[in-house]
Amino acid sequence: MTAHPQRGVCLFSAPFAFLGDVQAEYETVMPTVFREIWVRHDVRPDPSVTAWVVNPGQGFVIDEGVLDNFPALEVLVTPSTGTNHIDREACARRGVSLYGLLDDRAGLERITASAEFSFLLLLAVLRRIDLGIAEVGTGRWRDREDALRGHELSGKQVGLVGFGRIGRRLAGYCQAFGAHVAYTDPYVADAAIPRWTLEEVFERADIVCVCCALTAETEGLIGRRLLTTLRPEATLINTSRGEVIVEADLAAVLAERADLRAGVDVLSGEVRGAWRESPLVPLRESGRLVITPHMAGATVESQRKAATSALGLLRRHLEGRRAAGVEP
Repeated sequence: MTAHPQRGVCLFSAPFAFLGDVQAEYETVMPTVFREIWVRHDVRPDPSVTAWVVNPGQGFVIDEGVLDNFPALEVLVTPSTGTNHIDREACARRGVSLYGLLDDRAGLERITASAEFSFLLLLAVLRRIDLGIAEVGTGRWRDREDALRGHELSGKQVGLVGFGRIGRRLAGYCQAFGAHVAYTDPYVADAAIPRWTLEEVFERADIVCVCCALTAETEGLIGRRLLTTLRPEATLINTSRGEVIVEADLAAVLAERADLRAGVDVLSGEVRGAWRESPLVPLRESGRLVITPHMAGATVESQRKAATSALGLLRRHLEGRRAAGVEP
């Protein structure tokens, strides 16, 4: 197919080697440069870039200094639901339109990777998979069975903080394994599943899964007041964003209570490349906490779908400009 005439160039800086036909499809919309960018010093000035599909896993925030590299930039698309790796105010000041996967709800509903991974992390923490793998690596088999003994999901009470796309799927997975599910979400009402207050989730659930979006309302939502009310031998899972939990409070409560275990796929400093500074990192060595590197959405299928959604958002933006009489 022949590329549509379009002023400028699109920079696609996310992983792309596995995209196949999706990569070729970008060229039908506008000329596209595919180059993975992970760290800030890999950003190169380019006055021809008018559209940028960013890497949501990069280790820096797209701020004024980064945007200075692209003086002609008109639109920025992130193939992710979160946008905390982008300075939204800086984009607004420059007149740069910003889109994310939340702007394509239909496309987002087809992506299941994060929900599947949330359930995987839940089971891994309950059954001590991390410790079991480490034991074999050290040459032991069942020498420390007391340490390897975990808990079943069946019969447990699961509390979901957030009942959007991930929360709904996670509820179904847990119910299929014989668990009871309740949720807290001020913006969702589902008569089929008990709706609790945030306090009730922490006080009554055996397993608390944090899967809400990061917003001004949820940043720092979960701190010491809630964490200290967790039930004996409770498990906490966070696949939302690190900033939803006050990490210093979680580290302190885990240090005080040997009965608790947790698993997180996100850390608050990751968007600045400073994840090692999190107070949760040292707890990984003790076996009290499972940490994975924000890999919930990292599947071939999900990233292809996300790239397709990003392309749709880019196309919608360009068509809107043409409809408004703005020449490409």
